[in-house]
Amino acid sequence: MAISVPEQQFGEYRIRLMRDSEAPAVVDLYRAVYGDHFPIKEMYDPEFIVQQQEAGLMYRVVAVDAADKVLAHHAMFRLAETFPGLYEGGQGMVYPEQRGKGFSNVLQEYIGRPLAAAVGVEEFWGESVTNHVMMQKAALYVGVKESGIELEVMPAASYAAEKSAPGRVGAVVCYMVRKEKPQTVFLPAPYAELAKQIYAGGKRERTFVPPTGPLPAGTKSRYVDTFIAPAGLLRISLFDAGQDMAEVLAGLVKKHTAAGAEVLQVFLPLDKPWSEAATEVLNRQGFFFAALVPRWFDGDALLLQKLVHPTNYDEMKLHTDFAKEILQFIVKDRARVED
Repeated sequence: MAISVPEQQFGEYRIRLMRDSEAPAVVDLYRAVYGDHFPIKEMYDPEFIVQQQEAGLMYRVVAVDAADKVLAHHAMFRLAETFPGLYEGGQGMVYPEQRGKGFSNVLQEYIGRPLAAAVGVEEFWGESVTNHVMMQKAALYVGVKESGIELEVMPAASYAAEKSAPGRVGAVVCYMVRKEKPQTVFLPAPYAELAKQIYAGGKRERTFVPPTGPLPAGTKSRYVDTFIAPAGLLRISLFDAGQDMAEVLAGLVKKHTAAGAEVLQVFLPLDKPWSEAATEVLNRQGFFFAALVPRWFDGDALLLQKLVHPTNYDEMKLHTDFAKEILQFIVKDRARVED
């Protein structure tokens, strides 16, 4: 997808869309920050990086000096199965010797404004790691709203190069709306109060209806499952649920935990009257609250998570009081479903 976004001056540096010729320099930045342990191994392939940008699936913004040396990077990307107007902002990286110059803020601002406008982004979501608060602060700087916390989502090996985490690392989930789409949402009872608080914080236009419908008879569950083996992460986007849902999910959990999944996630649509019935199935199988993700399916999604191992909550660094409240809720909800 060919787009044109003007570069911006930032002091003695320039902020702009990555050029194809700079893909190897971006790979070098991954290695400087993560060693060889970034969980998505394709990110070490310059050709893949160029192809993703040409396909409109992942755009990369870089900070360069007068000699066009790449000093920092941030990305905007989406999954093929999600709403095309929803992008994730993430994979922000700065060379250690270049930190403290404000690159994170200005790169995210460039993504959230001129790049998003050029691509036609309607909604952003993102994950700010919890082994430090720098990315959380940078995300808040550009106006995101926090909507949940994924526990243990990143493997410890990713932080071995910088020795910045003693174990797996969680992430604060956030969103930023660019074009509102008013919706009717069916909020499952265990999460209705918190979800309304999240919606209110973002001033979202939502009509709340209590979910009453059972899982549909005569419908087969329809989903896309993505297993990122190096991260031990399974993500399931559930498009339709039928009365086979419990059996289908149990089979996916068994299959992927045997293959090494340590963190299992399900994105559940909230524009369906059976959202509470599906939530009950997930709760019985040990899935608990992670986040609200607006417009994952174009309609909003409830993200639930299940972990194979206990979590060391004391190692998590959270910047805002609201993020700390969400973590307290998650700890209690996890205890409820695992009891």
